[in-house]
Amino acid sequence: MTLKLEANKREQTGKQLYSLREKGLIPAVLYGHGLQNVNLAVDLVKFEKIFQQAGENTIIDLSIDGSEPIKTMVADVQYDPVKHRFIHTDLKKVKMDEKVTATVAVEFFGESPAVKNDGGILLHNISELEIRCLPTDLIHEVKVDISQFNNFGDAVAIKDLKLSDKIEIIGHEPEDVVATVTAPRAEEEPAPSATDAEGEGAAEAGKTAEADTGSKAEDKIATSDKK
Repeated sequence: MTLKLEANKREQTGKQLYSLREKGLIPAVLYGHGLQNVNLAVDLVKFEKIFQQAGENTIIDLSIDGSEPIKTMVADVQYDPVKHRFIHTDLKKVKMDEKVTATVAVEFFGESPAVKNDGGILLHNISELEIRCLPTDLIHEVKVDISQFNNFGDAVAIKDLKLSDKIEIIGHEPEDVVATVTAPRAEEEPAPSATDAEGEGAAEAGKTAEADTGSKAEDKIATSDKK
């Protein structure tokens, strides 16, 4: 899937970007091999629609001031959490015959019998992966079906992921565990509190005192009988 985005070169920088955003535009920067950084302005609404469809792993045909489109990808975005809108984006020029590196999310789906029926705990050890491939082979996510986890100890490793042989995973060994199911933690008996310990100590002391008192009373009776 290839999307189209129009942009214009901009002169505004620094504090001037505020007025740019007030006009419904966001600043962008285009960079890439053999290309000097180009400051751009793109329509906020159009960029939002494209980003919803493309994310960071889809080729975008970027046209600058009506020129021939350049193959690009979204390399980074900045988002205002208060106003809930994008405030900046970086676009990277790509060559279709050169591999690119991208980060993709690991998405888990399905229902694990070991979790549902036996109370197991599902552990997500890896939530995203860095991949390397040609732009045409880019993917948006790696999906893992956890319905295959029937018993405690069942796991999915990097080597088990179903990916095209055109995609290389970077930074992980084949045996690295992506997700697994462990047995539920056994409930530990609460340790006695200091108050309980003091109470038990006092009770034991009371029993000892009673025993001593009884012993002395018996001694007095025995002495009286002898008289």
